[in-house]
Amino acid sequence: MFTSLKRAPKPLLALGVSTLMVALAGCTQAESAAVAERPAPAAAPTEASGVFADTAKNTFETLTTAATASDWAVPIEVINCDTPGCDGERTPGVYTPLPAGSGEGMSLCALLPHVKDPYWLGINEALVTEAERSGASLQVFEAGGYTEISKQVDQLSNCVAGGADAMLIGAVSNEALNSKIDEIAAQGVPVIDMINGATTTNVAGRALFDYCTLGGNLGKHLKEVGEPVKAVWFPGPAGVGSLEQLMSCFKEQTSGSNVELLGVQYGDTGKDAQLDLVENALEAYPDMNYILGSATTVDAATGPLTERGLQDDINTASYYFTPEVASLLESGGATCSSAGNDLVLAKVALDMGVRTLAGEPLLGGAHIGTPASVICGPAAGEKWDNLDQLIRELNLPSKGFQPVFSVN
Repeated sequence: MFTSLKRAPKPLLALGVSTLMVALAGCTQAESAAVAERPAPAAAPTEASGVFADTAKNTFETLTTAATASDWAVPIEVINCDTPGCDGERTPGVYTPLPAGSGEGMSLCALLPHVKDPYWLGINEALVTEAERSGASLQVFEAGGYTEISKQVDQLSNCVAGGADAMLIGAVSNEALNSKIDEIAAQGVPVIDMINGATTTNVAGRALFDYCTLGGNLGKHLKEVGEPVKAVWFPGPAGVGSLEQLMSCFKEQTSGSNVELLGVQYGDTGKDAQLDLVENALEAYPDMNYILGSATTVDAATGPLTERGLQDDINTASYYFTPEVASLLESGGATCSSAGNDLVLAKVALDMGVRTLAGEPLLGGAHIGTPASVICGPAAGEKWDNLDQLIRELNLPSKGFQPVFSVN
């Protein structure tokens, strides 16, 4: 159960609806009036705590120090689009949260798809860390998997009924939760769209995993290496808008280059399903020399590649990081991976919730993503081996971290 909001650092806005709406397309006239009550976003600084919006100016040491400090600072991208999955203009900036203690007296609820893998464990850890820093109380619920739509809808209802002042939602579906989110927004409870993306516009802000940046950066890297690439993609399930964006941005970056896309293999991201897809692709595409896909794909591919003696002929790269991918990069069992530094998005989402409840302007804008880099291991060759530049705190959970569901 949540306690009611006892005290906020600054007065809440008079109209509940006005605290949760941002200037998004498709608003009704009544919603537009509510939007006018929200303070305009404040410009994100181009430098803070030694960190620069221009990521080329940041060193590993200064970025690590700033990102792991209590009053942290990280490079972000303010994305100019109203819904997840759109390829809007990206403006670099540096994100800094409100001072420690700014969330005291506030009660927030965070919903996660699950905590069954290291990625969502990392998100859980980042949420807990930021709640403790801000002073806000936090309850975390996990649905148990991406098929559990009804369970997550029930969790939304229960959070609001329990007195949550704001919701942070890692949605199990881009669209299935929209009507429930709209209902909650109409009750004056701010909703922050976190990591996965929900297509409703009735949210106070978005801190989202940027599939376009991740897919595009992998394409840029392969193009920069310059060697002939004959790749097969294993993005995940078919028909998922964010994954289609990943593919679209990869294709855009590699069009007319040394990178040839032989095919795309869609399927569940469970290890058994990915193993089957990889084995089928090895038969269907004998010229393939690069496997691109999820962290599970890269992990699943090690067995069949080794069994066929192809581990030196076919490279592998993931579009996100896990401890398994990091270990494979270290051992030479994988070649590269996009590093989105996206665990900080959980901290950004919680700070967005606190800012909205406090009547403070959002920093930068209503849609925040993170710049990505490509991290490669020894298998990529000495020139491209930059594994020592991975900021683990922004991409991987702490070793031994176990889920935490309550911060009081």
